Amino acid sequence: MNALLRVAVSLAVAGAFAAPGWAGGVGQCITMASDEYKECKSDCKEAFQAAKDACTNKDHVCVDACREGRASCIEDTGLEVAIDACNDGREVAVATCKSIYGPDTPERDQCIDNAQLDAFQCRDGAREAAKPSLVDCRKGFKACRDVCPAGAGPVVDVKQCRLDATVAYKACQAACREDFQLDKDACRNLDHDCVESCRTARELCKDPVQATLETAVAACKTTRDAVVALCNGEDGCIDQAQAVAFQCRDAAREVAQPGFTACRDAFKACVRPACATPAP
Repeated sequence: MNALLRVAVSLAVAGAFAAPGWAGGVGQCITMASDEYKECKSDCKEAFQAAKDACTNKDHVCVDACREGRASCIEDTGLEVAIDACNDGREVAVATCKSIYGPDTPERDQCIDNAQLDAFQCRDGAREAAKPSLVDCRKGFKACRDVCPAGAGPVVDVKQCRLDATVAYKACQAACREDFQLDKDACRNLDHDCVESCRTARELCKDPVQATLETAVAACKTTRDAVVALCNGEDGCIDQAQAVAFQCRDAAREVAQPGFTACRDAFKACVRPACATPAP
């Protein structure tokens, strides 16, 4: 976030707490910080794309127009609408499960698992249906980009140029996130350094849980790939292997969830009230 935006958010934070008549001031302050965060990430992405275009010596404005064309092409495939419909159907099914079966019952868990599996298969089918059109969108983008005029001039090492652009992009994103966390802490009247120490403890708590989860998910994928290799390209066999792998990953996440919840609860206990600062 640049200095001007930092001042703007700081003023917004101060205003949120200085106006007792402003209902939901903390929430509105966080919403404003969230908007700045999204804008910051968008700026990072724009800079990243400009840097990539410079690496290949292509005019950025022209390539951006090609990207917009690709986005419109993808939208026209109807994939996003289809995915949303699958997810909406899942939410309706899950709500039905909760209305039929009691909390923490095997019947409710199985019903929800079935709803999630149905949604996965629905999304998978939507992607398969849209795949030919998506391939055409990618080809159209490449053809459009290839005819764009040259940029400022060729670079010596294209590969290194792209690596440098990626490193800069990640650093930019990290800075945006740090600014966002600082702003949220200010909105909640919390000492930022104190909360950061709690966040560090939370990450240390999550690390072994995440490592175990990643190992389990990797095993699911390995099994899936082995089965798919035996399918000889048969769609039904591949779909079944993917469905089983989804259930495997879902089960692994369910096993990991209590660990993540414990880390989150410990973080909350660390922050409140230790990190609270006197109201301005």
